[in-house]
Amino acid sequence: EEEEWELREMAECRNYEFENNNNNRKLEENEVEYFVGAYCSENGGNIYLGLFTEETCSQFADDYGGRETFAALSYGKSLPYSESTMIGTECLSCKEPQDADENNDNDNEDADEVIESCEQLYEASGKCEAGLSDSIQYPNNYACNFMQGIKIVRKNGAIVRGAGTQNTTASVFIGLFACSFVLLGGYVYYLKTKCDRAKINLSE
Repeated sequence: EEEEWELREMAECRNYEFENNNNNRKLEENEVEYFVGAYCSENGGNIYLGLFTEETCSQFADDYGGRETFAALSYGKSLPYSESTMIGTECLSCKEPQDADENNDNDNEDADEVIESCEQLYEASGKCEAGLSDSIQYPNNYACNFMQGIKIVRKNGAIVRGAGTQNTTASVFIGLFACSFVLLGGYVYYLKTKCDRAKINLSE
């Protein structure tokens, strides 16, 4: 029977006890505790579960995010989400269903057409409602500055800031500055060489 995993608990870095007797005796002899927790990939675009050796989940149990140690101590079982990300990029609809049922707790009986879970997420989130003043009486703009510098995940999983586009004007000025610096350096070297030759001629 497949072991049930509480991802919410595991993502918070929780102590993990292996269920086989041989490994439990080994843990008691070595006094090693293991913890399972979430961590970000190197490019910042994915979240994995790893096995750690301390309670802050910052020291991996091995060089493979702890998955090799987990497999060895659990008779070959694989650590869930150790190689596949815990999060997806798909979008979920916030439109509430037309028919009331037990699953949505009659949410469609309220005045709006948004499911309750999306309403709760929006209420708790940072907002930049500067362009919604016509439809919102008291727009919330406290998160506008944050959103301007927000990180964006590309399809390859890499994280970039802003829209990920290059600033052409800045690139032109950087290029001109670099060329000017090279030309100035060459001219200074020419003058230095010329002065050195003049000194040699005077000494002769």
